[in-house]
Formats: sequence, C-alpha cells, structure tokens
Amino acid sequence: MDCLSNIAVVMWAVSDGGAEYYTATVEHEDGQSKSCMSSSFQCGMPDLRCGQNYTVTVTASNQHCHSDPSVVNTLTTVPCVPTHVVAVMDCSDNTASVTWSPTQGALSYRAMAQSPRGALSSCESTDPQCILANLICGVPYTVQVVAVNERCSSLPSHLAEFQTVPCTPEITGVLLDCYTDSVLLEWAYAEGAVSYIATAQSGDKQTATCNTNHTNCELMELACGQTYTVTLRASDGQCDSFQSTSVKVSSVPCPPQAVVSQLNCLANSARVEWESSSGVDSYTVQAMSMEGDVTGCETDGNVCSILDLVCGSTYNISVNAVSNECNESESTLIQMQTAPCVPEQLEANMDCDSGSVSVSWEPSNGATSYTAVAQGNGGYASSCNSSDTSCQFPELLCGLSYSITVQASDDVCNSADSSAVQLNTLLCEPQNVSAQMECGSNAGLVSWEQGELVSSYLVRAVSPDGHRTQCDSNATSCRLPSMHCGQQYNLTVTAQDGSCDNSNAYLSLQSVPCNPTNVQASLQCLSNSAAVTWERASGAVLYQAVGTTDGGHQAMCNNSQTHCDLSGLQCGQTYNVTVVSKDDTCSSVDSDTAHVRTAPCPSQDVAVDVQCAAGSMMVTWSANPNAESFHVTAVTSGSADLSCDSRGLPIRTGCSIENLPCGHLYSVTVTSIRGGCKSKVSGAVAVSSAPCVPQNAKGSLDCISNSVWVSWDASTGAQTYTVLANGGGGVNSTCTSYSTACNVPDLACGTQYTFHVTAVNTHCQSSPSNTFQIETGPCALKTITAVNACHSSSIVVSWEHTELSPTIVATAEGQDQSMFTCNSTSTSCELMGVRCGMHYTIIVSVPSDKCSTLRSPPKKINTAPCVPEDVTVVASCKAEGTVVSWAHSLVAQSYLLTATSRDGDVRTCNSSVNKCTLAKLHCGQPYTFSVTASASTCTSKASPNVTFSTVPCDPIGLSVHVQCETSSGVLSWSPSQGSVGYYGFAQSEDGDMLYCDSMDTSCTIQGLDCGAMYNFSVLASDGVCNSSYSQPLLEGAAPCAPAKVRNRMQLIGKTHFARTSWSAVVCPNVEYLVEMTGSILDDPQAMFDVSSYWIKYTFFELALPCGSSYSLTVRTRNSAGTSKPSTPITGTTAPCAPLGVNYTGDNTPAMLSWEAAVFATQYTVYDVTGDSRTQVCSTTELSCQLNNVQPGAIEVTASNAVGESVPTKDINGPSNRHRRDLGMAKPATFAEFRIREELSEPKVLVATVTGVSLHMEWAPVRDATLYTIIIVQEDTPSRRQVLTVSEELTNVNDLEPSTRYCIFVSAKNEHTQSNYSKECVTTGVPM
Repeated sequence: MDCLSNIAVVMWAVSDGGAEYYTATVEHEDGQSKSCMSSSFQCGMPDLRCGQNYTVTVTASNQHCHSDPSVVNTLTTVPCVPTHVVAVMDCSDNTASVTWSPTQGALSYRAMAQSPRGALSSCESTDPQCILANLICGVPYTVQVVAVNERCSSLPSHLAEFQTVPCTPEITGVLLDCYTDSVLLEWAYAEGAVSYIATAQSGDKQTATCNTNHTNCELMELACGQTYTVTLRASDGQCDSFQSTSVKVSSVPCPPQAVVSQLNCLANSARVEWESSSGVDSYTVQAMSMEGDVTGCETDGNVCSILDLVCGSTYNISVNAVSNECNESESTLIQMQTAPCVPEQLEANMDCDSGSVSVSWEPSNGATSYTAVAQGNGGYASSCNSSDTSCQFPELLCGLSYSITVQASDDVCNSADSSAVQLNTLLCEPQNVSAQMECGSNAGLVSWEQGELVSSYLVRAVSPDGHRTQCDSNATSCRLPSMHCGQQYNLTVTAQDGSCDNSNAYLSLQSVPCNPTNVQASLQCLSNSAAVTWERASGAVLYQAVGTTDGGHQAMCNNSQTHCDLSGLQCGQTYNVTVVSKDDTCSSVDSDTAHVRTAPCPSQDVAVDVQCAAGSMMVTWSANPNAESFHVTAVTSGSADLSCDSRGLPIRTGCSIENLPCGHLYSVTVTSIRGGCKSKVSGAVAVSSAPCVPQNAKGSLDCISNSVWVSWDASTGAQTYTVLANGGGGVNSTCTSYSTACNVPDLACGTQYTFHVTAVNTHCQSSPSNTFQIETGPCALKTITAVNACHSSSIVVSWEHTELSPTIVATAEGQDQSMFTCNSTSTSCELMGVRCGMHYTIIVSVPSDKCSTLRSPPKKINTAPCVPEDVTVVASCKAEGTVVSWAHSLVAQSYLLTATSRDGDVRTCNSSVNKCTLAKLHCGQPYTFSVTASASTCTSKASPNVTFSTVPCDPIGLSVHVQCETSSGVLSWSPSQGSVGYYGFAQSEDGDMLYCDSMDTSCTIQGLDCGAMYNFSVLASDGVCNSSYSQPLLEGAAPCAPAKVRNRMQLIGKTHFARTSWSAVVCPNVEYLVEMTGSILDDPQAMFDVSSYWIKYTFFELALPCGSSYSLTVRTRNSAGTSKPSTPITGTTAPCAPLGVNYTGDNTPAMLSWEAAVFATQYTVYDVTGDSRTQVCSTTELSCQLNNVQPGAIEVTASNAVGESVPTKDINGPSNRHRRDLGMAKPATFAEFRIREELSEPKVLVATVTGVSLHMEWAPVRDATLYTIIIVQEDTPSRRQVLTVSEELTNVNDLEPSTRYCIFVSAKNEHTQSNYSKECVTTGVPM
C-alpha cells in the first residue's frame, strides 16, 4: 500500500513461459473486486476503500492463455481518517483531552497539536481519545488525529482548535500607598489571560482582593500593622492560571498610642515613651516648638530621647511609626515645656571697700527664679537665690578666685549652669609677714606668704628721722635698700592685683645699728688684758669689741655699756681692736681700729741641769724676742728661795744658781720681762738637790738566815736607800729600801763585811754614810734538805748525821720573821704549822747555840701558794668586760682567773701578775669569778666566788609615741638585762639633743619642736657602766589634728554639701585632709569613704548623697609625719525626697501617703500653682489629708534638723499620669560603684606622672555632666582620694613617691553613672 495515496501497488516476480502481461486482482470480503494490468512486474490500484482487508492474486497472460491465479495474498488498506475530533482543556493541569470517532482499519491513533509558534504536543492511544500534556500556557493550539495500523497511518483529521490555560502571572511591583493604606500591584502580561484576580491575606485571615483586565490593580482598606501575603491569578474566561509566587507586603504601621514624655532637666532633653504598635520597624519622634524649632529622634524601641531642645520653649511632640515603606502613622500630639534657658550676659563686680560681690544677668526664657553659685578654688562654695536678674554675695572669702555661675529654674527644672565668670575676691591681708635686715648691705628683706591671686606686693618703710624707702615684687620677698642706720622703721606691706589694692599688713623693722666711734684700747699688765672704750652708737643694744692679731687670733668682749675688757690675749702679740654695735639681729660695720701690744710670752723649753757634786743648777730656756730680761726663781719649802737673772745685751737664755743645800726639792720657773710688764711664769720644772748623807747607820746579824738587818736615820731629800755589804774578794751583797731599814741577804759564812748606806733621789745620790763592820759565823754543818708537800702545813727537814751533838734543832724563819722549830736526835724532823705562801729560811744547829759554828748554812724554801684573797672585780665599761685583781702572793708564779656566767659563758685568763682583764663578756649577765695561784708544781685552791654583773645589754624594741599636744615623745622599750636605769635621747637634724631618764622601760622627752625630725635612741645603765645606744629610730614630731572642727550641711541645687572648717594648727608647712565615712539610707551594704586632697586651707567641702549618716575627721601632716584623726564629728545629711507617694480619693478630701524617708523627722506637702508654692500640710506621720488640691500640683519634702530634701513630684494617683523624676530616685553612691549602662565608659587618653604629680585626660562622654575620679593607693586600698570634675582632665599633686596608684574614672549625669575605666601609674620622686 502507498499509505499516503491509499493506492495498492501489487508486485510479482516475472513468470516463466512467455507471459506477455499480468492481471492483478484485489477482492473485498463483500465480493467486490478491482484489477489492474501491467506488462511489467507491478501495477497499482487506486480508490480502495480505507480500512478494508482485500485478497490479492496475480494472473499471467499472453495472447493465448491465462495462467492460474497466484497464491492469494492479503492486503490491508490505509486506516480511515478520524472524524469528530474535539479537544477539551483541563484547567487544573493545563492538559487537553482530545476525542474522535473510531475509524476502520485503525489499530491505534495519534493526536498531534501545534501552536502558532510551532510548539508541538502529541499523544497516542488505541482508544478514540488521549491527553495532550506539556502544552505551552496561554496559546491556541490546532489538533489533528491520524489512525494507525501496522503499516500505515491515515491522513490527518480535520483541525480542531483549543486554547491552553493562561500563563501564571509574575508580580513585578508592589507599592504601598502609605496615605490610603492600600497596595498597588503590577505584573507582566500573562499569555492567554483575559482578566486577573489579586488576593491579599493577613496572618489573622483578613483578606482583600481586586479584579482587573489590566496588568495592575489596587488592594484597598488593608488593616494597619499587618503583613499580607499577596497572590495573583490570570483567567481567560474558562480557565484560571496557576497562582503566582506570593509576595509579602506590610501594611501601614499602626499609629503609636499612650505617648508620654519626660524632661531631662540637666541635659534639656526629653525621654518619650509609647506603647509599641504593630508593623513598625522603627519610630520617629518629632518635637516642634511654638517658635518653629524642629527636632526629633529615631529608635527601634518604644523609648527615645530628644536631644538639643531649645530651652524655655513649649514643644508639640508626636511619634511616627515607621516601616520600610511608610512613616505616616502619627500619634496624637502631646505638649512639653523645656527647661529654662541658661542665663547669659553674666556679669560680676566687686566692691573694693566692703568686698561684696554683685552678680547680674539677662533674663532667661522659661525661668521663674535663679540661683547664683560662687565656687571657690579651695572647694568652698556660696550661693544666693533671686527671682530677679541680680543678687549679692556679701561674704565671699578673701584671696580666692571664684567661678560664678547662674542657674535658671522653673517649677520643674533647673537650667544648666551659665558660662562661668571668673572673679577674684578682695585680696587677703598678707600673711606671715616678716622683716629682717640684711646686715651687711643696710637693706631690709621683707617676706610673706604668697597670697592667692596677688599679682605683686608693695612694701613702704618710714623711719623716725623722716627717711622713706620702698620696694615691690611679684614674688614673696623684696629688699628695702639704703636704710639709715639705727632707725625703727614702720613697714606697710600691700597686696596688689590691679583692682583693689587696699589689703595691708603692718610691722616694724629695726635697721642696722650705727658703728661706734672714738675707739681706744690700753693694756692691763697684771691681767694681760686690754681695756677698750668707745662712744655710744644709735640703735645699739650691745657692743662687741674684737682684737685680732696678724696671726689670726681673736679675743672679744661684749657689753651693753661703752667699755669692756679683752681677756685671754695671747702674749707677745699686737692686737688690732675694732668695735661693732649690735641689736637683736644685726651688727654694724667695724669701727676705726685701735692697737694694743700685750705682755711678753712665758719662756719656753725651760731645762734644769743639776750638778750634784758642785751643788748647783744651770737653768736654760728658748730665746724670746719679746722679752728684754729674764728672772729665774727656784722655790722650795723649809728653806729660802733661790734666783738668778739674765739682763743686758745680748740677752742670754740661761743662768746658774749656786750653793744648793742638800735634800731640797725645787720648783724652777722663768719670767720674761719687757718694760713694766712681766709674762706669766713659765711651766715649773721640779728638780732636787743631792739628798743628805744618811746618819747613824748600824746593823745586826740574823744567824738563822745568815743576813744582816741594817738601819739608819732618815736623810732629807732621799727617795730610796741602797745598802752595800762588801766582803772583800768580790763577795758583796746589797739591798734597797724605801724605808730606813733593810735586810742584806745571802751573806757567806765566816766572812767579815763592811756596810755603808747611800741616799738616792731622781737627780742625785748622796755620799756614802759612815761604815761599820759585821762578821758572819762559820757553818760546820754543811748539807740539809727541806721538803714541803703541796697544801701541807709542815716542812720536813733532814741533814747528815753528826757526832757533834746528840740533839739537833731545825729552825725556820719566815719573811715576816715568824719562827718555827723542831728537834730530833736522828737526821730529820718536821716543822709544823708553817703557812702557805711563805718564803722560809731554815738552818739546823745544836740547841741554844744558833750562832755558833755548829750550824748549817741557811736553806730557803717556798710553801705552796695560798688561796688568792681580796678578789676585786671592777667594771671595764669601754671593753664591755671587767678588770679583776687580788692580793699579791710572794710565791705564786702564775694565776688562773675563771669567770662563769649564768647563761653558761666561761672565760679564763692566765697572768703572772695579780690582775687580769676580761673583755667582751656577755652583756647584763652575773658572772662568778674565782682565782687560783700556781708555783712550780703546786696550785692553790680556788678563791671564794665573787659575783659581778657585766655591762647592761643594749635596749631593744624601741618605740616612740609623739604627743603633739604636749610637744613630747614617750619612749618605750623592752627591759635590758643588767640595767638599773635608762637614758633616752632625741637628736634633731641640726644636732640639738634632748633627753630623759627612767628606772622603768619608758620615759618622756619634753620640748620637741613641731615639724622636726628626731633620731630617738636609748641606753641602759647599771650605775657604773652604760650600754651602747639602741638602734636609732627616726620619728617626726608630727602636727596635732585640729583642736576644733566644724561642719555645716548645705543643699545647693539637688546636692548636699558638707562644708567643713577647722582651727589652724601651729606648725611649719602644715597640710590638711578631710575624711568622711558613712552609709547611705542606713544601709550597711551602701557605705562610702571619701576624702579631700591635701590642702593648706582650713576649709573644704564634699558632696554627699541625701539620707546619709557620716563620721568626719580632719588630719594634718608635714614632713615630720601625719597626725591622728581629729575627734570625729558625726551627723546626717538632709533626708532624701519621700518615695512611693500615693494620691487616693477625690480632692474633697483626698489622702496623700508616702514611704518613710531615712533620717526624716518631718514631712511637708506643698500646693504648687504657677509661681506660688503653698504649704498645705506638715506632719511627722506618713500620710496627710488634703482638700481641694489636685494631684498634679503636689510636691512632698522630707526634712530634719539639717535641712529639707528636694521635693518629690512623682505622685501616683487616679487622674495624675505617673511621672518619673529620676533626680528623686535612690542615689547611686561612689562607694558601692553601682553601675547603670546608659553612659559609656570614659576612654583614658593621657595618664602621665611627673615626680609625685599626676596629669590625666579622657575622651568626652556623651550626656555626661560630671566625672568622678577615684585614686587608690595599690598597696593601701583604704587610702583613696575621690574627686568630682566637670572637665575631661584632672591634675593631682602630692602623691606618695615611688608608689603605684590605680585611677578609676566614671562619667555621670543627673540620672545615671557609667562603668569605671581603670588606669594604673607609678609615681617617681619629688622634683
């Protein structure tokens, strides 16, 4: 089949057998047939019925025959074209449902749709319908259907048309009309759309719609403050498009409700509050004054502050709710009166005569009254109130620079302070004026304390003789030149500032006295002094004469009369004598010079040579050029004085005195002589003539010791005697004695000795005395021995056996001539009862014949040393020890001293003499001392213990309590071992010493100078020795605290000031510090601790919170230290304004009640109407009944004996909107550092330290009116200074040197206070 033409083409293979043509036959089932003939191998048959099955056969033919038909083939024709095609749109999914009539021969169908732009869509089905999908929206389609069998498709059906669903519109613009609260929508044209419908639905299901044939429409009457979801559909009359993408749109914000305003008086700003409204992104507050000034603020919340309001104006305030699209939702207008304007054109003038200051200014808009405040640079403030534009300050302090400001007030607010006018008050009378003469220049030096604000000083001087002089200076002193001598000048010191120069101080000054005249001087030989005279000089109180040698020696004398004697003159000098006049301060210039020559000097280097043999002395001395002659005198007692002279030229320096008698002691002096004056005698030289020859010398033999006792008469002039025993052949023996007897020992047996005595003194010895002879006896018994055991009282004597006598006697003689004997018939015996420490001489002999030849030579023996006696201990203070001595022992060769202290210290000392020194013993300890004596192999027992206490210990633990009231210092210390008393000392820096003594461990030193530094020390004494000084303790005599302190509370504005003054403390360079501690509102958790800085004034003021109790003290300091606090002054401030004020009932009557205010004793209710303020109730209770008083006109105050609080205007009532006055809120305190977040923390820009001074700057903080600075000493946090300043900088002086400080800075205004910023610095040393 040719599917397109519906022609059947029959093809076959060529038949064998000569076929000439072929006939193809197609036959329908109903018997109808068609055929075609062809000589080739195919032929076509048109016009077959569509959709039918045919049988096909082919017959081959020639001219003669026909073949049989071929095998039957079946042929199916092209399906019939579908009819009744219909397309119906499904609006919900933009598909078309196509239907048609079934056709013959169709096994399936294909529907094909095409848009005018060529977009195709098709669907196939075995049923006579199918769905066209993926259609393009909003366009017309034509659709045809073809029937399909296994081989062919029919021709397309007739066209059927349909329109697809309109395209979904796309919203291109949404515009909110803020004035009509409608939304204008715009969109692009949607294909196929005939009309559109827009829908807006809010969250609470409110709906608005609009219909249009255009591409925009307006949604009307939207509810305010809603967010709408807007959608759009397009329609062609049959179908609606899909819903467009939704768009969110907010309607016009709702107008703010319940708008209230609150004025910030200090900043002249308004705090506006309202109830939040729906649909608002932000709010714009607009304030318009009656004069046309417009201002406002914006916020995202429901509170906004309007800044920079014009003072003294009435503003209409409205709040606009603002969204992203609209700002036309305006609230109802409210009115507000701003704070009064700051007074301008401030002028201040001072009356020089009275010192009164008058202040005037221009009227301020909105003001009903004014307060002028004069703030002194010392912290003192004064104020005056006026309803006019001027007021008077009658009693400002002198010499201060006052900053004067004026504040305007109405019934609600105070303005900010006006620009300050600086005014210097009447200068104070110059203080501490003193005058003294510059003695050398005849100039007067006048000095004074620098006064505040003084530009210069003028000093005028007038003397009784009419002389006038003056000087001026801008410093603290000046010189009055060329003052006449001897005059009492009257001085006037005037402080000047160029305005009022009438502050005078008066004093007098004595000028330098005139110099004496007609000075004369004469020598007085007997006293070697000079009598000086002169004439009286003007202004002289005292005269001083001075004599000076060329070598620089001076002698002086003083007298109030016109004469005096210069004594103590050096010999042999010429003195230049001058006289000066003196008063209590100065000396005059020297008078003319007088000259005087003194007596010659005594002779020097006097020497005497005694010529013993010649009986003369030669006296010599050094040359003396001032002498003309010399006289030598030799003075003795019991005989005539002797002398010699040296005269004439050349002057000899020696002379001889002859014929000296024996035995005299002479004192030899030399006197120099010139003219009629003799020198003082020279230093005496003691000499002796030769002693006289001893007389009546005689002797006696001691047979036991074989010695001779020689005696003689005393010789004049003898100091010692020497006895010589000459035995010939070189056998001699001598003895020396200070008395008139001597024992010549160790004589040989059987020898004749010749004895003579010689007297001896320092210079000479006499001739020998007459001689005498004695012969010693022979010694037949040759050898004996003697033994004394240690500590034994016997001596065993033994000898060789002899036949000369059956009995032998042993005899011992001690050095004290004591005798012991024993006898024996053998060769030994024992001498009993001998004593220790003795020299014994022993012989043995036959009885009763001691000096016969039957005796032995003497035998000497020493007994053991005795126990040392008379042990004496003497303190050695310097060596911190002792000197111990004891009785001498004749036999001891050495001694051992042992000292033992109570604390166990043991000291020993070995000595060969009877004295020992122990040094550096333990202080304050009792030592026991004992001594043993040793000789050869024997040592005595120890002496009885002697107890002695050593030098007392140095005192320790010294402390000083300086009592400024009595100018004394109480020293106390720990007890010192070994002491019985103490001495305390205080030495000042200039060396002056004060002392006290006590037997206890404290004493009081009187007479300390206030402001002076002292080194305090103490030493202990035991009555003999003193300890060393204790470690010195440096303390100052610090000034006393002020004796009288006064405090007065005063309310200025809304601030309570403690105005403190005190009596001056008499002490050099005193500074003062005011310290206050207390609590706020009687709350133990709300404490404060504030102080001034160190000042030289005797007044200060500190700001305190209302409702505070305080304790106030004042301390002083100078270089000597800091005083104790003064006696505390306690008190309270005025109470805070009552809180919680409630107005109940109507106004006839109404009940007003409030909460108790701490420290309040009385409450007062005022009716404030216009400019008048009327008291309507005063009570001690917490409520009051009112009649005909509206709540909006009420003020309530609390008061006590100190003062009245600021008024409360915060009234809660049925018809009175709750008003907040933040100035009445509980005050934040600097002690607790309570922080509110509304002010930003100050940013420190500069913090530098120079020496002990701090300079600090910080960035300004918006809305801040004051700054609080707290300076904390890091190592002593309780020591702090609190300052309040209005500028962004501060300078602090007199910090402690080399100390770390932390500085905290906080910004504050009337309502709140910021966080504290912190900066730490370390001070250096004073510059």
